[in-house]
Amino acid sequence: MCAKRKDHYIDYINNTITVSREFYEQLQNPGSEEYALVRAVQMDYPQMKVVHRTHATPNKYRTKSGEEFNCNQFKNLTYKNMASFIEGLPGSEVYMQTFKFLKEHASLPQTSRYKATREWFVAQFPEFRKNPLFYIYNTPDLIDFAAIVEEIRKQAQENAAKKSA
Repeated sequence: MCAKRKDHYIDYINNTITVSREFYEQLQNPGSEEYALVRAVQMDYPQMKVVHRTHATPNKYRTKSGEEFNCNQFKNLTYKNMASFIEGLPGSEVYMQTFKFLKEHASLPQTSRYKATREWFVAQFPEFRKNPLFYIYNTPDLIDFAAIVEEIRKQAQENAAKKSA
C-alpha cells in the first residue's frame, strides 16, 4: 500500500518516503508539519528511509534549433556507429579520412576528441537521423573541421575561465 501526494510519496512495501526538494527543506525544521509527518511514520515503521526525488527523464528532447525528438538524439552515436554509417556511403573514403583524423588526433587541452568528432559528424550529415537514405543519392561537400575544432576550443577556454573565476 502506498500513500502518494504531490510533494511526498510513502511506499510501505519498499520502506521509503520519497520527498521533493521543498518538502525536504521543510523537513529540516523540527516545528513543521512535514517533520511531524515523517516522524510519525518513522515511529510506526523505524526502518522507513527518506529518499530525495530526482528529476524525471524528459519525454521529449528539444535541440537548440527547436527540433523535438522522442529520445536523446546522440544516444548510441558511438565511434563505431559513426564509422559504420560513413562506410555505407558512396565515396566514403573522403569522409573516413577526416573521421579517422578527428577520432585519433583532434584532442585539444581540456576538450574531448569524441565531442569534436561528433560535432563534425552532425554538421557533415545533418540528415543522418531523419533521412539516412538521403546520402545514398546526394554527396555533400566535405566540411572543414578546423572551424568546428576551433569553436570547441573556445568553449573549453570559456568553461575553464568560468571555473577559475
